[in-house]
Amino acid sequence: MKVLDRYILSEFLKVLAMTVLSILFLFMLIEVMEKLDDLIEKGVPARESLAFFVYKIPFVLGQISPVAVLLAVLISLGTLSRQGEITAVRAGGISMVRAVAPLFVCGVAITAAVIYINESVTPFAMRKVNHIDRLWLKGAKDGVLGNRGLWVRTPAGIYNVLDFDIEKGTMRGVTLYELKRPFGLAGRIHAREAGWKGESWVADEAEIQRFDGNEVVEEKTVKKFVLPGLKAPDEFTNLETSHEKMSFSELRDFILDLEAEGYNTSRYRVDLYGKITFPVVNLIMVLVGVPFALKTGRYGGIAVGVGLSVLIGFSFWIIFAVSRTLGQSGILPPLAAAAFPDVLFFAVGALMFGYVRQ
Repeated sequence: MKVLDRYILSEFLKVLAMTVLSILFLFMLIEVMEKLDDLIEKGVPARESLAFFVYKIPFVLGQISPVAVLLAVLISLGTLSRQGEITAVRAGGISMVRAVAPLFVCGVAITAAVIYINESVTPFAMRKVNHIDRLWLKGAKDGVLGNRGLWVRTPAGIYNVLDFDIEKGTMRGVTLYELKRPFGLAGRIHAREAGWKGESWVADEAEIQRFDGNEVVEEKTVKKFVLPGLKAPDEFTNLETSHEKMSFSELRDFILDLEAEGYNTSRYRVDLYGKITFPVVNLIMVLVGVPFALKTGRYGGIAVGVGLSVLIGFSFWIIFAVSRTLGQSGILPPLAAAAFPDVLFFAVGALMFGYVRQ
């Protein structure tokens, strides 16, 4: 059995490696074609340009891994089935469940690896990408994304914005720290929400504090307060918080900050739970791919495997996108929205796998 396990696993891993490299090459080629002109036009040094693309690899790997796993299962098992080796395994009295067990073990390992990369490597790498993008391509040197939202230096002082939605032109959890020379806090202005009104950012209500040393000398609330020094929404495009590229712990802390301010965090909790449910799709794709490979492998080739991968992957992404949107809009609970695609495809895979056992 150990010989069979090694053989099936080696065939799968060979195809998986080729699949990952091929899809990754395609993704990066498209990225280079889209960004190369901008990098040349902005005079970005070759070393920084190369780093810009290399640091994107961990994030791309996490996104393409489910499709790569599915394609590897379909092609490797399909090839074995077409060559009659699956029939030989059955003739030897070995059940299909036992024969494909190494693939499920590998699926668990890939899931764990993707979670680790998303937690430990991707956030660091994407901060590097964002730094190069802001510094060289966007020329933004007055703002930075931190674990607690967006920090922006303006002539009026330093702003901290917990949440920023460019499309809607809204900010939530806005705090302006007014500084005095040589270095001290002259005042603090806080607004729960602010919106872009065509020429300026306006808060419906702002709490204003003035300081003399460590003592509060003035405290008041102002209606329809214009926040000074902030740019138009489109000038913040490169600084918008990217929750998808945060680690689980970073996004969790971000959500806790918002909840401490009394904000609804349903749309962010969908992304938080998705950081666990999406990597698990790698294992689910093994469950879905095995029955398809065994049923179609004898009559099709690599083209059939690729076609099935595209069809199944496209179906998953549609369901994933719809479920995520329903969760972010509050129609579905966040956990249900994040887990629904996994549960649905697991149920389909388990049902089909039942026929494999027979």
